[in-house]
Amino acid sequence: MSTPEPDKEIEAITTLNAVLKELDAPAQLRVIEYVLKKLNLTLEISPSRKASDQKQNEVIVDSHDDQSKGQDEANNNSDDGGFTGISPVAQKWIQRNGLPAEQLSSIFSLGGDEIDLIANKVTGKSKRAKMHNVFLLKGVAAYLSGGAARIAHDKVKETCMHYDAYDSPNFAKHLKEFASEISGSKESGYTLTARGLANAATLLKEMLGLISAAK
Repeated sequence: MSTPEPDKEIEAITTLNAVLKELDAPAQLRVIEYVLKKLNLTLEISPSRKASDQKQNEVIVDSHDDQSKGQDEANNNSDDGGFTGISPVAQKWIQRNGLPAEQLSSIFSLGGDEIDLIANKVTGKSKRAKMHNVFLLKGVAAYLSGGAARIAHDKVKETCMHYDAYDSPNFAKHLKEFASEISGSKESGYTLTARGLANAATLLKEMLGLISAAK
């Protein structure tokens, strides 16, 4: 199976989001302001939308590219095109990979407070293969829900057991073999890399019957 070229923009967004989540709000703003200044970008605050229940203003970064700005604003509309409840960064990932958002509900619990994996089964000819796919799918579930493809050890272990994908003696060994797609540790949790997200998109296409499964 060929590996798609990692999307640098999505990789940057995922990394920045993961780092900022560990900081409090004032520190997050300081980091954002510093990065904007270093990149010579201007910051503009738009009024709150009256038609929604949002209480916070949307922050729009003006990079002096009207076309890119318009696309970013469109991606932030989470109530359009079957994207309800899906994080804006994941919406963009779905669109770029040509995934039909409306069909993902057969794999993930879309529309709830927290998106999780609900597929009837996870494919794989061995426990190692199933484990690999569970990690990818759980990472995508977290990505859809909060914009960061990060999963806790206990959660992914529980899911592996549910799908008969948990091989206790070889769990750590297999995880090392997935290092290019899955980073992290038992203590810190695991995060899909750009390659992991790319391969997860291919896996979803296979599960949805959009492409033939790799032999």
